Amino acid sequence: MRRAAALLACVAAAGCADLSAYGRSRWADLGDALPVSVAWGWGIEASVQVTPLVNLGLGVTPVVQERVGFQDRTFRGHWREFTAVFPWSPFLTDISPIPPRPAAVRQSWWLEPLPLVYRWQIRRDAPSGEGAYPGGWEPKLRQWGRHPPLSRESSGALGLPESVRELAWHDLRLAQGDPQPFTTLGSPVRATFWEVERDGRDLPRRWDLIEGNAFAGIIGVRIGLRPVELVDFLVGLVTFDPLGDDAVEATATPLQETPPEPAPRLPES
Repeated sequence: MRRAAALLACVAAAGCADLSAYGRSRWADLGDALPVSVAWGWGIEASVQVTPLVNLGLGVTPVVQERVGFQDRTFRGHWREFTAVFPWSPFLTDISPIPPRPAAVRQSWWLEPLPLVYRWQIRRDAPSGEGAYPGGWEPKLRQWGRHPPLSRESSGALGLPESVRELAWHDLRLAQGDPQPFTTLGSPVRATFWEVERDGRDLPRRWDLIEGNAFAGIIGVRIGLRPVELVDFLVGLVTFDPLGDDAVEATATPLQETPPEPAPRLPES
């Protein structure tokens, strides 16, 4: 299971092989068009999403899971999820282990999307030595690391558009007045202590997404389709990039040799 998941993560990363910019772009475009991922953990649920306006689900339990695959260009490869669908989602989104939403970003109840499907996602994107998560499945409010994790939450809605928000990780070491950085690469125990808050920026919604998700016992699968991204993939085969998201081949700028300065002329005697 883990060996197959590692292979899927390598393919989903759209860059584990030594591909050209064209090859990386086509893999990423295909992942955008057909976002597929598998998961293992525990729980029972099923949900369906048709654009950000309809995101419905039913679940016997919340689901905690390790997920491998491709959701978008930020969450691909390997990440963790905590998911709660109806009837759990309305009251699990604002209690531990989910941090409370700050009053500054809390909207009126009639403007806030009803969380029929709630997801908390987190992925490491840091140098070696920080790939391991702390123990346990549920979201961790504090984590060690030289860099903060990539993370976000989404609340599926019915009628009002789905809410997608980036989670913000604050440096507790700086908050304690310690400006001295820890620079030991690959040593999480000597890194910064981060604390997560729900005061991050709102993220763009995926208006063309059609997706089904199911988790039964210890394994789950999510399959999606994005028609606009599918068109981008197909026309990208002939190097046309209507969405402007293709990778650019790195080019090295040749060094400009500076001509030697002429030697100073000695005065004639």
